[in-house]
Amino acid sequence: MADKKMVLKAIKIGFLGDSKVGKTSLCHAIMDYEFQKDVLSTIGDVKLETKYKLKDGNEIKLILWDTAGQERFRSVALTTLKAVMGIIVVFDITSEETFENVKVWLNEIKENLNEPYLVLFGNKIDRITERKISYEEALDFADEYNLKYFETSAKTREGLDEGLSYIINQVYEKIVNKDKKDDNTVIVLEKKEEKEEEEEEYTIGCFGRKKKKKKKKSYEK
Repeated sequence: MADKKMVLKAIKIGFLGDSKVGKTSLCHAIMDYEFQKDVLSTIGDVKLETKYKLKDGNEIKLILWDTAGQERFRSVALTTLKAVMGIIVVFDITSEETFENVKVWLNEIKENLNEPYLVLFGNKIDRITERKISYEEALDFADEYNLKYFETSAKTREGLDEGLSYIINQVYEKIVNKDKKDDNTVIVLEKKEEKEEEEEEYTIGCFGRKKKKKKKKSYEK
């Protein structure tokens, strides 16, 4: 029987949390945009795309969904994130209200989404002197809900790379392990870059590199 191929085009990660917790700034930091102190609140949702290198060396497309935190946009945000594979729930360590509302967001996710992988970010760690939620309190909460917890700063990038790497690689491993249950399934990362005209095309998957012929142009995946 021929191997089945599951093509992984991209990993989609969504951000949820109250307004003004820094979701947009975190997304901008991931995109390597310049940090801006005053960012307008997101209305509806915003899609951002970049490339990301996994721990195993493979490069994938990373799609970020930045959503509005206002209650009137909550249903829109949840509808947008139905197709995501992982969600970063964000609160502001200088705001007790945003921390308390994490429970609300977790309940909304449980009721409306199809079990995405979750992590918790306590953002604005650069404003440590204004801190209202201690690391221990947030960590205890995360442990109660079986979440991995990271403290981050969109301004300094503290904790951001670590937290992002964790959720992306966990999502990827979850996808791979799920499809490995079928011994005939091969995961293929879809990534194309046009090269000079040649007679060959390569596909790179988790289980090796395959070559196939093509008449005119070639692409490397």
